[in-house]
Amino acid sequence: MTRSRRGLSAILWCALLMVSITPIANATTFKKQASIVDLLSHAELIIQGRVLNVKDGIDQRGIPYTEVTIRIAETIKGQASGDYTFRQFGLLKPRKMENGMTNLMVTPASWATFKKGEDTILFLHKSAAWTGLRTTAGLGQGKFNVQIAGAVNQVNNSGLFKNVYVDPSVLGDTEKRVLATKKGPVNAKSFVSLVRQAVAGRWVEEGKMRNEK
Repeated sequence: MTRSRRGLSAILWCALLMVSITPIANATTFKKQASIVDLLSHAELIIQGRVLNVKDGIDQRGIPYTEVTIRIAETIKGQASGDYTFRQFGLLKPRKMENGMTNLMVTPASWATFKKGEDTILFLHKSAAWTGLRTTAGLGQGKFNVQIAGAVNQVNNSGLFKNVYVDPSVLGDTEKRVLATKKGPVNAKSFVSLVRQAVAGRWVEEGKMRNEK
């Protein structure tokens, strides 16, 4: 294959790859900050656990990925248990290829990043049909690191509970304190309790929890 044809093939492949990634990016991008209502609405799987391993690679189709394995402590929504592994688009860092070129397709800015040993709560989108890749709802807003200070996402929980209405009859004092948080970490147990009740009670689906304009 000539250099020009190889170049054209690479361009066409990149275009195909971007077409496959676009639905994921669109599904996880909000014109505003993602609220808890947005995260609950867009997540197919919500889990809490510890990151056991993080590695990257390129699959047989040439798609770069980061592979994350979580030891699940609790599945709040969806079906998953034990050690759960998923792949997200992008490499951990640029990678030298056998042909001497460098693959620069790393995890896009503002997407969730992962580190071995961290405790986390994840709101995960449905896997993409063609690639099998999945990512967090709201990008970095759908991954919460759990530390001593509490649970916090990539944007310091900014906008998480802003303009969110919840039927007062379903709330206890603990949940009210969580919802009153303007910004910054929230008590992890209380946050998980709120999410658990919202899922079990179908608060979003039944209009008991919603975004207000």
